[in-house]
Amino acid sequence: MMKRTHFFAYMLLIVSFIICITSGCNLSENTIGLPEGNETDRLTLLERMYDDTDQDGEKESIELYTSAEIAPDGEMGWDTGHRWVLIVRKGDQIFPLFDNWVQHGEVQFWIAYFNNNNVEGSESTDLNSQIFVAVTESVAFKILSYNWEIKSMCYIEEIVLNPPDQWAIRHSNKYNIPDPAKIESSSAFRTEADDNK
Repeated sequence: MMKRTHFFAYMLLIVSFIICITSGCNLSENTIGLPEGNETDRLTLLERMYDDTDQDGEKESIELYTSAEIAPDGEMGWDTGHRWVLIVRKGDQIFPLFDNWVQHGEVQFWIAYFNNNNVEGSESTDLNSQIFVAVTESVAFKILSYNWEIKSMCYIEEIVLNPPDQWAIRHSNKYNIPDPAKIESSSAFRTEADDNK
């Protein structure tokens, strides 16, 4: 009896792995989580936003971290480069969207809503959301988008803008000390159910 249970469990894992590979979802990068457990414990949280990015009716936590730390004088310890991590946390699952070293720059994200069905007076349930990420460095600028794909059950990355032959870039935004009161924000869309809570 026990051997049969193990056999079915292994078969289920193998089938799940094959489905993820054939559907375009990289299992190791998009569904298991950050390597070596939750590394965000060792990073500085810059921003957290709650929104329904996979249109399942439940809000996920979208979190942006950096390896830069708050110095003893209270200022952010910005240096020449830092690791930046953007994740979507859905219950116990962690979906890493961006995890990379950024030299002389920063990462910012936005959630955009699209009315693909052209519904007049559209509610948030009629809209499709997409996460846009801007990465600025001393010599490059790019925009990435992440869209939840229900078939593969993961966020699919698309390069929206990454101009070739970039030589240098200047940008105006820099994160300051994270204000705990400003780290978290909710969805821009409010419903009557939200107002009655």
